[in-house]
Amino acid sequence: MIKDDNQFTTEELELINAFDADVPFRVLQTTNSEDLKILKTQSTEINSINLDLAHLIQRMHETVTNENSKGVGIAAPQVGINRQVILVQRVDKEDRPFEFYINPKIIWQSEILREGDEGCLSIPDVYKSVKRSLVITIEFQNLENEIFSETLEGFVAVIFQHEIDHLNGILFTDLIESQFQSQFIEASTKVNLYYEN
Repeated sequence: MIKDDNQFTTEELELINAFDADVPFRVLQTTNSEDLKILKTQSTEINSINLDLAHLIQRMHETVTNENSKGVGIAAPQVGINRQVILVQRVDKEDRPFEFYINPKIIWQSEILREGDEGCLSIPDVYKSVKRSLVITIEFQNLENEIFSETLEGFVAVIFQHEIDHLNGILFTDLIESQFQSQFIEASTKVNLYYEN
């Protein structure tokens, strides 16, 4: 049930409603100091479902599927809105649809990590190897304010971890820096799986 009460700031509403739902946002870049400030800020929870939120989600979808900013996921901070909303391409489902998640949280993650290259729409021309949990369980809400949980693994779990990090002001390059200080034990010689030591 969509309500008309408001939770967004005046500035956020201006940005969300500046254009129709089929017009993509500008994606914030780490190379811009004002953008970086927003990208490094902790996002606040969505506390009411309204038409502005639906408009935000539609424009985020247009952004992540646009030829100029195509990706497998996007978080609201990347379009200048520090609220807990992400869109993820479900590469684990038929037709690989994009789905949105409100207030997503990782409530469990495996100790076994997988290693893979990542990039980010907000970090131009950087692709580097990152270790992330192989399996995670998330909890999230939909537009009816219902709470769900789901267990994910492999590449789709990586996408979720990357986008949820954005909600916490964490970039994948931050993760690389912290992992550089850590030691890992190889969990398998046949695939890139690790334990943090």
